[in-house]
Amino acid sequence: MNKFLLTLVLICFSVTGFAAKLTPELESFAHRVAVNGRISEKAVLGWLKRVKRTDECIDLMDRQAESKEWKDYKPHFIYDRKINRGVYFKGRYPKTLAKAKRIYGVDPNIVVAILGVETDYGSYALRHRAMDALYTLAFFYPRRADYFKRELEALMIYSYRNKLDPFNLKSSYAGAVGMPQFMPTNIMKYGVEFSGDGRINIFKSGADSIGSIANYLHGHGWKEGEPLAVKVYTKGTKWQKYLNQGITPKYTVAEMQRSGLTPSMNVNPKLKGSLVEVLGDDGPEFWIVFNNFYVVTRYNPSVKYALAVTILGKHIEIKTR
Repeated sequence: MNKFLLTLVLICFSVTGFAAKLTPELESFAHRVAVNGRISEKAVLGWLKRVKRTDECIDLMDRQAESKEWKDYKPHFIYDRKINRGVYFKGRYPKTLAKAKRIYGVDPNIVVAILGVETDYGSYALRHRAMDALYTLAFFYPRRADYFKRELEALMIYSYRNKLDPFNLKSSYAGAVGMPQFMPTNIMKYGVEFSGDGRINIFKSGADSIGSIANYLHGHGWKEGEPLAVKVYTKGTKWQKYLNQGITPKYTVAEMQRSGLTPSMNVNPKLKGSLVEVLGDDGPEFWIVFNNFYVVTRYNPSVKYALAVTILGKHIEIKTR
């Protein structure tokens, strides 16, 4: 190896891969975690000595790809294998899904669909150690440092309370963890124990993941029995005034129908919704989206994400009737 390459390797290795060096900032953070989580400060400092900076997480945060069009996004989530795996997963947890619906009122098919989109029902292998990803973003990504410090703190407290080794927990590059890809603060707020073992474990427990997703959706305003979205056909131009008005439900279906929008299936004309446009295989598609669709976007703010969950859930529902 020539001197230039050797120097380059040493420089790269010096900024990623080494355990963290305790600084006054880290020590102050450790004290906060210890007090808030009622954990030994020595234990927290021990964890922080083991974390490693992972610059790939910063690179991926800065290189988040521009969103694909719906016609290119949809095939990643709506296909026979994923639908069939969803049917299988639903068949494994009938009592748990029924319990979640009874307590939270959430459609079981949507819960299953979220797990399908997020981690392929828990089968997707996450690449990053959650501790490393969150530490890196908390202390070396200034734009959102405070947010990621809260998430790192929550991960440590969650791990301690549930007797989990935080270094065994894998995440996305942004620190989302477990089968449902919760940020750690959301585990603290919405994580529930559904498996009967006394621990909230969304990493290995399908039951806890089901309960936690249902609780999350319920907590963000899910309305039992209401639809998520309906595809519509257009006539004339008056309907265009409803475009680009956001996705918070504002207008009744009846109002939009009078302006030239025709739903592709029966829907309560008194329900309020909003109109969204996506680019499908045959050109623009228009959908009226309702409160429960908006709730799914609280899980992930992408309209295309919520639409994929909606359609995957409907496929699973049809195949399990």
